[in-house]
Amino acid sequence: MPIEPNNLRTAQVAELLHVSPKTVSRWAQEGRLPCLRTLGGHRRYPDAEIRALLETLSELSPAG
Repeated sequence: MPIEPNNLRTAQVAELLHVSPKTVSRWAQEGRLPCLRTLGGHRRYPDAEIRALLETLSELSPAG
């Protein structure tokens, strides 16, 4: 039985990145965020890749 990776929904990614869901969708459409499409056409985002991006962004932001 294959193990499916955990995928996040647009709203979950938006909450993690502190942006609107429309921004997440636009970034995915522009190729800035990795995403998969469900059979119904919805975007799903690989959890591990989004969390790695979040970690990278937090390292780049100034401590304050």
